[in-house]
Amino acid sequence: MNTTTKEYVVFSGDWIKFDNPPAEDELEDSNWSYFYYDFREPALSNFILNQGMMNAFLITSDRPKVYAPLPFEDYYKDPYMPERRWAEHVTCEFSAQNVRFIIKYNDFEMNRPPFDYTFMVRFAW
Repeated sequence: MNTTTKEYVVFSGDWIKFDNPPAEDELEDSNWSYFYYDFREPALSNFILNQGMMNAFLITSDRPKVYAPLPFEDYYKDPYMPERRWAEHVTCEFSAQNVRFIIKYNDFEMNRPPFDYTFMVRFAW
């Protein structure tokens, strides 16, 4: 079996806001922000897409590295205002020669891009 592993970093200012996010039943409302970022990945061939495996992880800590498999969901509560809560969903999509990371959240600052995120992907064939 062959494998390739690569880390990707998306900086806060690089996220692209979806103007018309995909409809997702109950999540289809104006309380959610959707952002994405695409990486060109020449190693991700049609053969790997059809015959191999792709895994993606959010790196949640750097020392030591902690890998959370995608999709990843997290829920937050403001320690100073307990009634203020929000959720964040992180996922990944693969297509030939492309890796797309997507973040959606229902934060109170709807147009604020997500923070910096580091991801790891692994392809096996």
